[in-house]
Amino acid sequence: MAQFPGFYRPFLLAIFMAALIIMATLLWPFRHAMVLALVLATLIHPLRGRLPRIIRTRRFLAATTLTLLTILFVLLPLAGLVTLLTSEAVAFIHTAITWFKAGGPVEAVAWVHALPLPDWAKSYLDPSSIDFRKIESWALSSGGDIGLWFLAAGKGVASIGLQLLVLVMFLFYLLVEGEHLTDLLRKASPLRRDQENAIIARFKAVSQAVLLGGLGTSVAIGVVTGIGLWIAGISPILWGAVAVIASLIPVVGLSLIMLPALLYLVAAGSFKMAIFLALYWLLIVSSVDNVVRPLFMRGTARMSLVWVFVSIIGGVLMFGPLGLLYGPLALSISFLFLEIFFDAQNEADDTASPQP
Repeated sequence: MAQFPGFYRPFLLAIFMAALIIMATLLWPFRHAMVLALVLATLIHPLRGRLPRIIRTRRFLAATTLTLLTILFVLLPLAGLVTLLTSEAVAFIHTAITWFKAGGPVEAVAWVHALPLPDWAKSYLDPSSIDFRKIESWALSSGGDIGLWFLAAGKGVASIGLQLLVLVMFLFYLLVEGEHLTDLLRKASPLRRDQENAIIARFKAVSQAVLLGGLGTSVAIGVVTGIGLWIAGISPILWGAVAVIASLIPVVGLSLIMLPALLYLVAAGSFKMAIFLALYWLLIVSSVDNVVRPLFMRGTARMSLVWVFVSIIGGVLMFGPLGLLYGPLALSISFLFLEIFFDAQNEADDTASPQP
């Protein structure tokens, strides 16, 4: 057996840690793209078995086909949705500015003041006591802030494009080398094979629950919400798409869209449409938002509704929009790690206990 100097193992550990630090430093700007690529690769890889034999038997050809399909049916539709939302938002801002210049606030306050309200309420709504110049100044400054936001968003297009490029490249790499990387990680892992399989299965289940179940249900909620808003006379494209994003947060998300819509209808004098939209929200939209999606996520992620809600809210607070994925994924994997730890403790106790 070869003899190694005493500092051999510490030196190996040092160069191993240095390699990890260098890799982490270089890859950290693309961490979100890598995580999303890993999730997409996990969900897309089973589709390889559905490809024609001449394609699925060739690793690079199969990875190229699946990557192109992902771009065509996932990334391009998302880019089109963002473009549509941007155009709708610009049109909405233009309409709001036109309404303001045409004396909309004065008419709205006068209309509310004409309602049969108590005297103490009308005292707060006296048009003569409202300084519309300050409101106009605030609106103009807010418009400037919105313009700066759009300018910053325009400057960020290049960064988003770079992130998408990295995402596609990592997706292709994982589809090609995914099995080899899995075998390499298994060799480095001290866990048993069944524990490793449980971690992989839980990762797939939560990813599927969030992306396919949660996002799919949210899209359905956005469509249903858009139909109700369209019937009520409110722009369905912009606010329906916003409802998709808001509904990703269960229980309370849709109230951020529906409550302002109800107030708008009441202020516009459309009381019948306001009542319709309220009933539509409570009976139809909420049943999908508060029942279908949480139950789907609870079943696949093996978490109760409380933990699903807490993981989504905590993930959004910690990581922003991507917390919708990171929160449930991190909490579900953490629960699995605790299960592995407690099972290992019980096995150790059973082994240490004397046999009768």
